Amino acid sequence: MKKNYAKILLAATVVAGSFLSAQADPIVVLDENFDKLENAVNEETGLNRYSKNPWTGADANGVEYQPNYNDIQKNGHVEDLNGWSSNTTYLYACRGFVRISKTSYGGDLVSPKFEALSVMESADVTLTWQAMGYTSNQKLNDDGSYKSGLVHDYQWYGVAVLGPGTIEGATKTKTIAYIDKDKNSLNVEAAIFEIPTDCFITMDTLEAWGFEGTKQQLIIRGATKDTQIAFMSTIPNVKTTDYTTEEMPIATDAPHGTNKKVNRVILDNIKAVAVPASVSGIKVEDKAVKTRKVVENGQLYILVGDKKYNTMGVEVK
Repeated sequence: MKKNYAKILLAATVVAGSFLSAQADPIVVLDENFDKLENAVNEETGLNRYSKNPWTGADANGVEYQPNYNDIQKNGHVEDLNGWSSNTTYLYACRGFVRISKTSYGGDLVSPKFEALSVMESADVTLTWQAMGYTSNQKLNDDGSYKSGLVHDYQWYGVAVLGPGTIEGATKTKTIAYIDKDKNSLNVEAAIFEIPTDCFITMDTLEAWGFEGTKQQLIIRGATKDTQIAFMSTIPNVKTTDYTTEEMPIATDAPHGTNKKVNRVILDNIKAVAVPASVSGIKVEDKAVKTRKVVENGQLYILVGDKKYNTMGVEVK
């Protein structure tokens, strides 16, 4: 994870008893395109460890159906997920992207904590990502005519904040039954998004990644270093016979219909950027003092009176 720490610009004088703060540059909190999955190679075969598509079966190189999160743990390749995880374990690794949910069981994708925000108390974060819908693999008759497949999954999914922070910018929200990392039941308030019919996987071309309808955005207010985000099906880890509601109806424009019993979602290009209002933590004396920046051995420090601080507000003795 790349960290772009804030550059602190100090005022010449400060109010007595206050904390010094300054406008900070944007901080990249998350920037995940799952390239570790794209480039992960089986040492024995020389082939990629993961399938290039999210369907059951093998790809053209004979790579079997991508393992779920539990399988990655068993096989010792959990590092390929780059700190991402799943509370439900229904998370599937693909070549350069991931898929949540399994047939009638909902799944989830949980981000690492927002460690880059450790330089401040809290910040507002802009979260962007791409999501594609799952379509069953097409099967043809001997004469090449359509036999079956290309049926869409249910097209709604959720995004929730785990830990500090609240969501802003969602047109729909829903309370979803969920579980924590210890498998304890809980409810979370999630922003709900609909996948347009043209943004479902089309055979193995994955061409929908180029469509605007896959791109989404949210604001997370008051995020901290302990904040995580979770992408989830609308009913995670619960077997169900029908996902539809009046507010979230089943798609009627899918070419070969919609399977209302399954809710698989494909995710990629997840980015979170914070623009903190301030960086606080440098306490000054009860009088106006002069402040200045100095560079020592290639490191930037801030002098406040006779005290020295690093750019994260920690006093250097």
